[in-house]
Amino acid sequence: MPEPGKGTAREGTWFRMRLGFIGVGRRATPHIRNAHGMPDVELVGFCDLLQEAADARAAEFGGRAFTDARRFLDEARPDAVLVTVPPFGHGEPEEACLEAGMPFLVEKPVHLDIDRARDIARRVEAAGLVTSVGYQERYLDIVERLEQEVAARRPGLAFGYWMGGSPRGWWILKEKSGGQAVEQTTHVFDLARHLFGPARTVFASGISGILPRDDGRNIEDASAATVTFASGVVAVIASACYLGVGQNVPAGLDVFCRDANLRYQRRASLTLTTAAGSVTWRTRGDSEKAMLEGFLAAVRGKDPSAVRCPYAQGVEALELSLATNRALAAGGVVELPL
Repeated sequence: MPEPGKGTAREGTWFRMRLGFIGVGRRATPHIRNAHGMPDVELVGFCDLLQEAADARAAEFGGRAFTDARRFLDEARPDAVLVTVPPFGHGEPEEACLEAGMPFLVEKPVHLDIDRARDIARRVEAAGLVTSVGYQERYLDIVERLEQEVAARRPGLAFGYWMGGSPRGWWILKEKSGGQAVEQTTHVFDLARHLFGPARTVFASGISGILPRDDGRNIEDASAATVTFASGVVAVIASACYLGVGQNVPAGLDVFCRDANLRYQRRASLTLTTAAGSVTWRTRGDSEKAMLEGFLAAVRGKDPSAVRCPYAQGVEALELSLATNRALAAGGVVELPL
């Protein structure tokens, strides 16, 4: 297989990026449309287990259709790949990228098996491969402001939440999605860990039976995790997927400091309240597009720091979500490695 980018990316010079996708379902759509609108990107291939899905994407956006990841990488010769598969689909795509020396942006959660995810992270680091994980919160201007405010203050307690309805299909099967804490509320877990550092312990409890179970559903309808971080911060992170509110879900993270309160509302606003009053910042820009642009800039060798969540940090977020599942199952406190 020819070297990705034919050497040009490492030199940091301009070239037309040859981009491909492994997994072309719903989550791939915004990435495909963003990439298609970039004048310096060419979409060269789409790989999916469903031939008709890959064919449809290729017919609309150009490039070739594949059902085998290794053949796709060998024949389409992309410079970089986006892995946009469901949680249960991770493993083989990343293995194929590693074997090919292929930079990849992978959607969250990065795996459902923490040991395999750690192994991939070790191999990514050994290969010096550019990677990125789809935690688009990291690319928001209001999250940058939140980072600054938390760093300048003394946080003590935090409350994170993702309250919404329930998708169908594989999402309601824990063996395929990991459950809401792993597949959806992972954005909140990642943000909390990003702000407060490594977690030490997790205790969690959940509830089922609010929604009917006759469709095979085996995930919790709601859960709450109490996380103690090594920094001393304690956070309660709650998930609910039984509410009949569609996709306009209330989600976010409230941080309570000694001299201020911070309220982050999912991809919308940040409010700082102090003794002097309150100020609210509204988000600007497109975090999805910024995430893709940052990844491509790093692949070109122009700005490695443009990737704000490399694969290893995606594994850290996964570890916290999976520890929540273990705590739910065990009914006790789970300790995490620091």
